[in-house]
Amino acid sequence: MKILGICGTHKRGKIKSASEWFLRVALEAAQEKGAEVESIRLINYTIVPCTACNRCFCGQLCPLLENSKDETRVIFDKMAQADAFIFSSPVYAYKIPAVVLNFIQRTRPLHEIDRSPIWGTEITAYNCNPFRGKAVGNMAVGAGIGLEGALFDLFHYLQAMTATSVVCAGIGLFESEIKNLCMVDGKFSMKHELLKEMLDRDIPSYEENENAIAMARAVGRQVFDVASSELFKKIAEIVRY
Repeated sequence: MKILGICGTHKRGKIKSASEWFLRVALEAAQEKGAEVESIRLINYTIVPCTACNRCFCGQLCPLLENSKDETRVIFDKMAQADAFIFSSPVYAYKIPAVVLNFIQRTRPLHEIDRSPIWGTEITAYNCNPFRGKAVGNMAVGAGIGLEGALFDLFHYLQAMTATSVVCAGIGLFESEIKNLCMVDGKFSMKHELLKEMLDRDIPSYEENENAIAMARAVGRQVFDVASSELFKKIAEIVRY
């Protein structure tokens, strides 16, 4: 079994990300149970926004998926090869980050694949719906406020794509993440005396947060257990065909 981790941080390259770190914790827990795992950051791929040209709906190729500078097809291919997914994102304005929303909006051709039998149309933009019949774990990582909104953003989308949400975890890091919000280039930069007094001190890092680690590990184990169960496999087989 292969589980693909999809991180929604806006941090690029190798810049440290709490949501990615906990995603790796979840994947390691699944790997311990026998899963093959891979993790990607959406921000490290070129995902051109959907132009709403309607070509996929009309049975034509998606010009963006055919664009050599666009890497959305690379992500679709990775998803098609996986048996389950774990999404992990920070909280931006009480919601999922824009990079995740942009990616979701690029999946319209995948929606049309499932609707095409009803409409009597032919969809050629991509060869399958890689979400269909798969188990999904969903994590939101932040200071605490807005975790619910970030988790809920994906729920209806996954349902529409015939994926099954099997576990959600809102990981509130509180002190360590609030301090992080007050940091610029590794230095405490908030010009607020009360916050400076409360936060400009040694605070345990999120890597030391045993409760948060336990939550992330539970997500990884749950995704593996559900996706590998005989009942889920039978249901997924029915959904896929």
